[in-house]
Amino acid sequence: MLTARLHLGLLPRVTAWVNGVAERGGTVVGGAARRDPTRNDLPDEWKARSMTVTTTAATLYTGDEARWRAVRERDARADGHFYYVVVTTGVYSRPSCTVKLARRENVRFFRAPEDARAEGYRPCRRCCPDDSHRHAAAAEAVARACRIIDEAPLAPSLDELAREVGYSRFHFHRLFKSFTGITPHAYLAAARARRVREALPLSGTIADAMYSSGFNSGGHFYAAATEILGMTPKTYRAGGDGTEIRYTVTGSSLGPVLVAATDKGVCGVLTGDEVTALLHRLHTMFRHARLVRADDDFAAAVAAAVREAEPPQLARELPLRIRRSALTVRVRRAVPAALAVRVRRTVPTAPVPSR
Repeated sequence: MLTARLHLGLLPRVTAWVNGVAERGGTVVGGAARRDPTRNDLPDEWKARSMTVTTTAATLYTGDEARWRAVRERDARADGHFYYVVVTTGVYSRPSCTVKLARRENVRFFRAPEDARAEGYRPCRRCCPDDSHRHAAAAEAVARACRIIDEAPLAPSLDELAREVGYSRFHFHRLFKSFTGITPHAYLAAARARRVREALPLSGTIADAMYSSGFNSGGHFYAAATEILGMTPKTYRAGGDGTEIRYTVTGSSLGPVLVAATDKGVCGVLTGDEVTALLHRLHTMFRHARLVRADDDFAAAVAAAVREAEPPQLARELPLRIRRSALTVRVRRAVPAALAVRVRRTVPTAPVPSR
């Protein structure tokens, strides 16, 4: 297993191996590493990760086979470039629609929803292919609410948020959750938790970090500290000094996700574009901790949690930063449950005594 106060000189050699796994949507595990990440004989296809191919969406989805591939993969990038019809149901949908995949011979493609309607087909009720403008307005309202939460020194109430973006309290709550997968209150709590994690290493005292982040009492903060930090505030402030932290990286629709945990709970969920950058952030956050690549069980539980936490279909209308913020909230909630399931599956049951 790779254990260390993760030396920066070793990072490029480690992450060349890690990136290859995460970009395939796989997991980085410790108990059964496929190859030694410090070796130079990695497969060529794992090394050629910096190559990029640029193309336009207009040419990407011109052929029926390319369109069918986008439908199979539920590629949200294809939305708006074409629509598909399932002739056996008479319904047309966006390429990213999560409806059950039809047989290829029953699928037709159209450039615009008007073309499908002209032939007598009706819109899908799940992805609402005709409601692009309404969805765009709702997505802008949710994004604006998230910006207000992120920038407000004091947490606004649900009524204030709803009024600010032009919706009733009930409608806004339902709308926010349909786009982000979490409630406004959960996003508020996550924003406050993020601020206190950022403030702890920089503030003069723990109390300064607590109050500047929006906590109005020490009791409230310390009751939530383990869930927010995965360790005591003092240890977090000291860069995880004396703490062993397991970590793993898994793929998601929004890029690689790094999850780190102590024996007390999750201490970090990091998202981004490059695994290398995530590992640097982990090392910076917990510079005095012992970082250990997680075993197979932990990695499998995290992979299951991230799959469970994938954003709802409507989230594609939101800015990437907000989608990733909401994803980290859902992952933090899903990882403990996924770990508990793995434990229940591995604990042997006591034999039933014979009569």
